[in-house]
Amino acid sequence: MAGNDGFSPGGYLLACCKYRTKEEILELFRSLGVKYISRSRVDWEPLFSIPLDRTPYYLANKEGFERLAAVYGNHIRNAAMAPVYIKKVNDTIGLGVFAAAPIDAGEFIGEYAGVVQVAGKHTVTYTSENGYESDYSWYYLDSPQGAPPLEINGRLEGNEMRFVNHGTAPNLNVEHTIVDGQWVLFFTAARQIAKDEQLLISYGEEYWDGGYRTMAEQTDPAAVCHGKG
Repeated sequence: MAGNDGFSPGGYLLACCKYRTKEEILELFRSLGVKYISRSRVDWEPLFSIPLDRTPYYLANKEGFERLAAVYGNHIRNAAMAPVYIKKVNDTIGLGVFAAAPIDAGEFIGEYAGVVQVAGKHTVTYTSENGYESDYSWYYLDSPQGAPPLEINGRLEGNEMRFVNHGTAPNLNVEHTIVDGQWVLFFTAARQIAKDEQLLISYGEEYWDGGYRTMAEQTDPAAVCHGKG
């Protein structure tokens, strides 16, 4: 999810450049006070002792999850990332993610990396650097018995996927499956994506129900977002 990360810790809007190389992207993360991680990190350690592939939700959808793991499992393990770059969309939206080369339908884009933690661990506050705490949170992908409500939070630790914005005509699919015993949230191309096209997902109606977020028009009228990334 992408927040309005067009601001440096000092409050100044970042230059309208493209962050293409790994070093440029890492420098962007450092300037925002965000730790770059290529894979999600589990903070709630009891999760390691829960057999997530035996829950009712997993078993009811086992065939589909196994198919996703077979197709995308190695991409996830290797922390693969499609050819993308980050740049500012506009002053309202902040940063977004764009295709650095044509991307075929079904291609793996990247894991949404963040911290798997107890949901609402931090108070929902707003800062110009990193938006709302919940702007970068996805509900955890299952509700294992005995576990508190969990989330995958990319606000202070994450990768390029934290900057993917919401669009009314998204070109990415949001997928999830279990790889090596843990749930993984990741994006794939919903269709052929042209070079320099912005990558967009749908956050879903629940995201906008909080009352403190509003949509803002981007250059592409189909792409609207203010907040989550």
